[in-house]
Amino acid sequence: MTRYRWVAARKAEGFPTTAACKVTGVSRPAFYDWLQSETAGPTNPELAEAQLVAEIRRIHDEFDGTYGEPRMTPELRARGWVVNHKRVERLMREHGIVGVHKPAIVRTTIPATENRPVPDLVGRLFDP
Repeated sequence: MTRYRWVAARKAEGFPTTAACKVTGVSRPAFYDWLQSETAGPTNPELAEAQLVAEIRRIHDEFDGTYGEPRMTPELRARGWVVNHKRVERLMREHGIVGVHKPAIVRTTIPATENRPVPDLVGRLFDP
């Protein structure tokens, strides 16, 4: 819980705002600015980011969840969005959108270290 939310909770309980602000160490004007921004609703940049996330989800679903950030950024640019790969990466990470990863290479045949080396029977003389 932030200090501003704590002051708002005390205000809702009937305590004076000035006393609650003094206890938490925030100024009254800063609290009322925060309260006004909380009740104002989403800003234009927040709405634009929500539209971008919706488009990322649409592309991700369109390509069966295979597109990650490296292919998502050029696809968004081809569809007219002006985006940076770091922004796309951040939004995909924050919203849990993940593409398909290449599987790790598994080494299944590992030579035993306790076996002695095979003797060189041909002497490695491959010259004609």
